[in-house]
Amino acid sequence: MKKLLLIPFVVCTCQLIAQVKPGTTTVKKLKITILSTMLAQKGVGEWGFAALIEADSVKILFDAGGREKTVLENSKDLKIDLSDVPELILSHGHGDHTAGWIPLRTAMKASNPKALSVTHACKGLFDTRISSSGQEFSSRKTDSLQYIQTGGVVQMYERFTEIHPGIFLTGQVPRKYPEKNYGLGGNVIRKKDELGNIVEDIVPEDMSLVIRTEKGLVLISGCGHSGMINTITHIQDYLQQPLLAAIGGFHLLENNDEQIKWTANELKKTCMRYFMGAHCTGIEPVYQIREWNNLKRGECIVGSVGAVFELDKGFIAGALTK
Repeated sequence: MKKLLLIPFVVCTCQLIAQVKPGTTTVKKLKITILSTMLAQKGVGEWGFAALIEADSVKILFDAGGREKTVLENSKDLKIDLSDVPELILSHGHGDHTAGWIPLRTAMKASNPKALSVTHACKGLFDTRISSSGQEFSSRKTDSLQYIQTGGVVQMYERFTEIHPGIFLTGQVPRKYPEKNYGLGGNVIRKKDELGNIVEDIVPEDMSLVIRTEKGLVLISGCGHSGMINTITHIQDYLQQPLLAAIGGFHLLENNDEQIKWTANELKKTCMRYFMGAHCTGIEPVYQIREWNNLKRGECIVGSVGAVFELDKGFIAGALTK
């Protein structure tokens, strides 16, 4: 089932997980709490993303925030104990999702050696990037060495995989539709491919989490660089079930009205009932999706630190965003 990913900086400690055929289990109890995004009615806001996933007996931290201490501080403010969370998912390699990775592991390990001791990531996250000035940077490789030295294990994915009963990672998402949600604002990043060639960085490691419930699928996204509709299409190729909720960053902030209208029309086909646009989604796109999908206030909201989604209750958010 498992085989080693042969990359020199993590030899024998980084596992490439093979595709697993999805089972039929559904999650009965689900709670998602936002720990990092720009808006905050409690805690600290930042340009970043992180969320705590509690699905039945499984606890997973999804992304680690954009500053080293944000998730630590916000979890304390929200009276959330991360020392009993054994796993972390990195949606992709950008710093606004990974800055807290090592500080969180170090802080939690002091209380519980198993805390955040397993990190799930997608193939491509550790690739060498090249800035617009031509400078090479391999920050995630350096982070991975530090993480492994703490006793952590990195598990790598390429394909759609069930990591716990009813809980799935998308792996790399095929780009069926031309949703180019990367390299925006003139910020073109390049990378080295497996052969050492310099190519455009399309963020191939962009990976989302999906949870299967009896009410429908719940999607959690870090930035959605693969494209929101591409991601949902990929998920539904494996899990033929309506989309109940989409939560997280979806990188719509630079999309024009026509592009967002197209996204909204495609979302109608999924039967989506709840939408939380956090981080890079943008504020106006959230309200456009609310209007064009005929969602009610409280069903389509801007994400904020401390906001919660519960399977039986929907969104629980402060007055600023609900």
